This record gives sequence, structure tokens and C-alpha cells, in this order.
Amino acid sequence: MTDIHPGQFATLLHAYGWASDTPGHLAALAGDDAAGRRAALEHLWSAVIHQGTPWTATPPAAVAVAALIGDARLSGAADAELRANLLGFLAAVADAGQSGAAELDDLASPAGIDVDTAVAAALDADDESELFADEVLANALYARAVLGCRDAAPTMLAAATAALSDPEPTVRAAAAHAVSACCAVLAASTGAASTGAASTGAASTGAATAEATTLARRLDALAAGAGPAERAALVLAMGELGLAPRAYLDDPHPGVRACAALAPALAADPAATAEILAALADPAATDDWFTHRLPQMSTRIRFTLVAALVARVDDPELLLPAALAIAPIASPYTVRSDWGPLLHALFAGRAADTLSPVQRRYLGALVANADLWDPRNGTVGLVLRDAGLPHDREACRDLATGGPSPASRNTR
Repeated sequence: MTDIHPGQFATLLHAYGWASDTPGHLAALAGDDAAGRRAALEHLWSAVIHQGTPWTATPPAAVAVAALIGDARLSGAADAELRANLLGFLAAVADAGQSGAAELDDLASPAGIDVDTAVAAALDADDESELFADEVLANALYARAVLGCRDAAPTMLAAATAALSDPEPTVRAAAAHAVSACCAVLAASTGAASTGAASTGAASTGAATAEATTLARRLDALAAGAGPAERAALVLAMGELGLAPRAYLDDPHPGVRACAALAPALAADPAATAEILAALADPAATDDWFTHRLPQMSTRIRFTLVAALVARVDDPELLLPAALAIAPIASPYTVRSDWGPLLHALFAGRAADTLSPVQRRYLGALVANADLWDPRNGTVGLVLRDAGLPHDREACRDLATGGPSPASRNTR
């Protein structure tokens, strides 16, 4: 593992202040203290990359983590979960490197302001709050953090690519996600479009670089011998790389087929859309496809499928079966992720005083789910309002059965 110099972090910041505590946490990751490791992982995910936001301590921490993934002390099966977690951290850092405005270089070095001097003064005063009280300085620090994530991408990519040879399937799956995330930030930082590569399962969507071709073949080769969960993660990574994994639409596992269908390169492919519709015909079953959550998905698979469906399909008749299947299992807490997006898609641009048969059927299915109608849930109320509907179950029941629109009468 690369030596971690505490002084390297003394002038850097994470979400909770100066990053002087980060070297200790990084060192603990390779130690034998289980509690120390847990605290270190919490530090990485809460302080070093805070809800997707990078800080100036993020890039050097990511470089240290990249070295740690290949450390012999963490190479055993017992540490597979840790290696996968660290690869997920690298993917998050790479994602952070894609954020920010186009003029990052100008923001990082604002005219007339010596950012390094301001940081040194804040450090001497042990008060970093002054840095963020000045919008120009705050933007400069954020821009430097993003640019640093981009600069660290080659190192992170090398570590993730090496981890594709890990003996543990969960680690290989996490490595595939990190590889695709690192490739995306490298493409963004050079202004290059994502390129595809011809391979047995993932067809090219553009002129292929040698690196993209190599990665495509590597992922295909891994998928050939992988179980369903790992294969699904590999196929998702192909999609993230800009590949069109069309051959996997015929995979024997429904989860792998759905993950292939999610590839942006297949957005206009009728067979891919049909696979998403087939998956959402039984949305509850998607939760049982895999024992562990795929590294690319922080939430339920059906949420990602719904987002892809409403982006690709504008025919209400095609959307309705998925909407009706989701309505009974929906909850107020999933309104932004499944039934709400479908409501928006089905009710967008409707006539003011009438509901179509499709709209009435879907609204009736939502009315049948009593859990959705807590009047205290403001998020549900906003979603219904945006669809031109009252936040009132009985009023919506009337509409679903052919009653007057809220636009033509007073709602209860």
C-alpha cells in the first residue's frame, strides 16, 4: 500500500472540516480492528465523499484506496466485502469527477485571489468556515476537488481493472462498475464521447478505442462464466461504457435481460423496451432476482426500470400494464420512484375536464391502494397536484369512475 503522509491531508478538507483524521482512517482499513474498519468506511462515505460531493481530500484519499484494493493484506475471501465496498467508493469518486461546470479551470484559480494563501490562513486560524463564507473561494475549492477526481481517474481505473481478476464474484461485479465509472470520467475530462467496441455480446456504438475494445472483450469473457448477479453487473457496466449488449437480451435470467435492456445504446431498440415491459409486468419479482443489490443500483431495480420506461415510451396503452402492476405494491415512500413517474407520464398534457379510459384505470388502481392516501404526506400531495389531481382518495375515486374533473367542480 502507498504510504499515507498525514501532512498531505493537513491542508485538505472533507465534509466535516480539516482532513487531518483521514490518514488514520485509511490506515485502519488495512488493520485487524473490525471496529476501526467500520469507522473508516463510514468516514469515507460520509466525510470524504459526502452524498456524492467531493472535497479537496477526496482525490488523494481515492488514490490511497486504489492502492489498498490490491494490498496483499486484504486479498482473502474474508475481505471480499471490504474490497467491493472500496471499489464502490472509487466509482462514487469517479462519478463526482463528472460533475461541475465547463469552466472548472477558471473557477479553481479565480483572478485576483490566492486560494492557497486563503487556505493557509484558515488553517492557521483553525477556522475553515471563512473559506465557505466567500462564494468565490468555496467554488474554487469545489472545482479543485472535481478536477482532482478527474486527475485520479487513471489510477482508479488501473486498480479497478486489476480487480476484474479478483477470485470473488462480488468484487468482480464492483470492479466492473468502477471501471465503467472511471472510463466515463476520463471521457468527460477529455471531451470525448463514449465509445463502444465490437465483441461477442456487446456491439459497438461508435469508433472503438483499443482500450474500449479490450474492456469489452474482458467483460464478455467474464460474463460467459459468471452467475446471474455478476453477469447482470457486467452487462450494466457494458451499458455504462456505451456498448449495446444486445446478445444478453436473450439471456436465460430475467434480471440479466433487464439489465441489458437498460443500456442507453439500446434505448431505441424495440426488443429492449419489450424486455423492460416484461420485467415490470411483475415488478415485485424484480426484488427477488438477486440475493445482493447490484453495485450500480442503490435502490430497487424496478425504480431504474420505471425511469427507463417513461423515458422511452410515450404511448399510454403501452405504459398502462406496468402502471397497473406497480400500483398495488407502491407506497407513499416510492412516489418519486415508481408510481409517481408513471402518473406524470400518463397524465401529462391531459384535457382539463376529462380523463381518458387509461387515466381512469390507473387512477382507480391507485385509489384501491389505501396506503397511498395519508393526507399528511406532502410529497404525495405535490405529485398529485402536478398531475392535476386532488390529494383526496374519495375525490379521486369519483374521477376514476367517471365523475367530473377537479377543474370543473370544487374538490372535497
